[in-house]
Amino acid sequence: MSIRKLLIKQKSDFKKNGYIILRNVYSKNIIIDFSKSIAHLINACNVKNIKIKNINNKKFQSLKKEILKNLLKLEAKDHQYIANIYNTIRDLNISEKIFNNAKINKIIYNFLSIPNDVPIYIKQKACRIDMPNNKDFLLDWHQESPYTIKNSDLVQIWAPAIQNISVKSGAIKILPGSHKEGHLKTKDSFPKIGHAQYTPENKIIKKYVEKDVELNVGDVLLFSKFLIHKSGNNKSPEPRLTFIAHYHNPLKKDFLKNFFYKDGKPLKKNTYSK
Repeated sequence: MSIRKLLIKQKSDFKKNGYIILRNVYSKNIIIDFSKSIAHLINACNVKNIKIKNINNKKFQSLKKEILKNLLKLEAKDHQYIANIYNTIRDLNISEKIFNNAKINKIIYNFLSIPNDVPIYIKQKACRIDMPNNKDFLLDWHQESPYTIKNSDLVQIWAPAIQNISVKSGAIKILPGSHKEGHLKTKDSFPKIGHAQYTPENKIIKKYVEKDVELNVGDVLLFSKFLIHKSGNNKSPEPRLTFIAHYHNPLKKDFLKNFFYKDGKPLKKNTYSK
């Protein structure tokens, strides 16, 4: 199949189902480099008896095993160590290679129907670190639209970071076709720990068949901001690491106005503006 026909098919599938799966997007070298960065962050916590030695000389499987083992140790010491690593990852130079990926960008330009010379605005860049059987940070059925920039055209990614993701380890759950419902009314709750929950009505959720998305390292799930989805519970004995990000079209009408308002009220003018 030619590249042009493939792009047309991918866009058609995305419009029909609200998502597509791309295989082998990330190279093994990128995943190895990312793993080394995580290992260095673990060492940077400077916790006694928690250290990964000879990072650059370890084979990937051995390095991965030590990363997962030591993340568990840090969690047992204090969750703040995990929070600090999570908050640091998004701004590492390796994360730029992960999220500003040429293969992903090509699909995003196609799905958002914008010219290739237009910049893409990438937001919510992160690597989730979900501990075994910890439900504090899981999200119930939801759309991405309440969590992002108002009225933005965007595509979200979800992808394994260093290990394959199965149902047991918390594969993301989606409702194919539910994006056609558009932005839905929700029942909202704001727990003391974890994320705000914006859950669509149960009668909408029941209209669709649930699908678990199991992916191998290197694979990527792309989905619509209106696709109903939820977190999978990690029932494996290891932490689960996954990449997430939002890809926006900054030329969308009134997109930039979102940065001048908060809760419907104008913010103070930028002091550098004239």
